[in-house]
Amino acid sequence: MKSRRRKRRPRIGWRIASVLLLMFVLTISATTGYAFLQLKHTADGFITPLKGQKKLPLEVMQPVNVLLIGVDERKNDPGRADAIMLLSFNPKTKQATSLSIPRDMQVTIENGEKTKINHTYAYGGVEETIGTVEKTFDVSIPYYAKINMDGLIELVDAVGGVTVDNPAAFSWNDRRLQKDYAEGKIELNGLEASGYARMRKQDPLGDMGRQIRQRQVLEAVGMKLAGPNILTNLEKISGVLKNNFSTNVTFSEAAQLAQENQTGFENLKPLKLDGEGYIASDGVWYFFASEQSMEEAKQAIDKLIKS
Repeated sequence: MKSRRRKRRPRIGWRIASVLLLMFVLTISATTGYAFLQLKHTADGFITPLKGQKKLPLEVMQPVNVLLIGVDERKNDPGRADAIMLLSFNPKTKQATSLSIPRDMQVTIENGEKTKINHTYAYGGVEETIGTVEKTFDVSIPYYAKINMDGLIELVDAVGGVTVDNPAAFSWNDRRLQKDYAEGKIELNGLEASGYARMRKQDPLGDMGRQIRQRQVLEAVGMKLAGPNILTNLEKISGVLKNNFSTNVTFSEAAQLAQENQTGFENLKPLKLDGEGYIASDGVWYFFASEQSMEEAKQAIDKLIKS
């Protein structure tokens, strides 16, 4: 076995993909009149129930798990689940946790095959990914939200770009963008905001620094959505949401989740999976979570939901 063993820090992934739906709900509540009705109509448009599931309405103050899935989905390509995060809320105790699941983590799917968890989306869509997470972590997940990763880029452009206060200068270079980000207040278009939110290696705070920048982008988008000029870009915003989002959370349920769990969401406690990665006997590189961190994550979620 050719091994590349290493201790992995939890892969946060694009936290933006994970919280964008809830951010949308929080900001949509600030709109009124025609804009509110139009955005509500848009939200109703991307409701996609899980196959074979008769979902019960969300009870008031009910602890709940929500799976957020960020996919890299293109035309004629089913895509992969490149960001998977399990959010657990308990509005009664005002607590919430987030578990970012490494995309390369080895899991066992329903037919007994072992594969990377991000491949589950290509095998069976949202249902396969949810079922695998439920089985792997011994949880029940009645709600989900999915976003195409390019949707954030389009959303930033739809609101006319965003302004952020960059704490330290850095450079970004990938196949789509080469850019130097100056320190201080800078204006960003969608692609630039994507690079700003994704950079980690040059940040002395690592993933923590990336989370701070991602939250900056979210807040900037939120301010634009709740601002007085939303009507100007309403058609573009609605189009982006329709083309890039799907969820089984209704507008009223999302508003309820946001309102009841605002304190927990603001003080979200991240859970982590420690482990190691190496090339397994099938020739594929996987991340293997340690039994201890898996058990700790399961216990933390179970305790939160049952408190």
